[in-house]
Amino acid sequence: MNSDLVKFLGTDFDFIDSGFSNGEENMRFDIERKDAFHAGNAKPMFRIYGWKPWCVSLGFNQKESDIDRERCEARGIEIVRRPTGGRAVLHADEITYSVVCGMPPGISPQDLYRDIHIFLLSALHELGLKEVGFQKSQPDFRNMYRSEERSVACFASSARWEIESNGKKLIGSAQRAFGSTLLQHGSILLDSGHDQLADIIAGSTDDKRESLKEWTRRHSVTATEIAGRKITYEEAAAAFRKVADL
Repeated sequence: MNSDLVKFLGTDFDFIDSGFSNGEENMRFDIERKDAFHAGNAKPMFRIYGWKPWCVSLGFNQKESDIDRERCEARGIEIVRRPTGGRAVLHADEITYSVVCGMPPGISPQDLYRDIHIFLLSALHELGLKEVGFQKSQPDFRNMYRSEERSVACFASSARWEIESNGKKLIGSAQRAFGSTLLQHGSILLDSGHDQLADIIAGSTDDKRESLKEWTRRHSVTATEIAGRKITYEEAAAAFRKVADL
């Protein structure tokens, strides 16, 4: 069993590959599992899953008005609210992970964020993405937030312990502590599509939407781009399972 995984989940946990579901079902699964674990009725969990149809998830405190609902409906994109923080993500061609675990005394959410990302990095290396690594420094969020459109989008910036390749963000994660229980989940970009979040930002102009799309492309990267070949959900899921030693 992978020692990095055991570090934050312990030796008795559930590894779950849920496959593809819609946004409401995906968020319900994470919330119900968090509640069951917090009540002492479930084991810690590491889960992987995908989204059909594509779906925008909003951070717990994010305004619904940030996203243009009519534009989403016209494109067949759902909208759901995450129980965690962070900014909007368009879940397109990706593999998503979620973790439910306890926070022992003396262990902070930031410690767990780091440890979870260390495990994610080992799975990415198993996929052959050897050049990916951690964000080296804290970004200039003040400058980034000068653009209202960028402040809405998760993949417009990176923070410490997030995983990148050549300065471009590959994984966007969010977490929230519920007492001594932690829920963390995040999007691992497999291929393009996430940049289309720019097309459904509310109250923006076509020029600003195109600017955000280009910004997102310059500051994020997909596993397929890094590998130089198509990386599928199935291949990524197999890498996670192998690295977990299951």
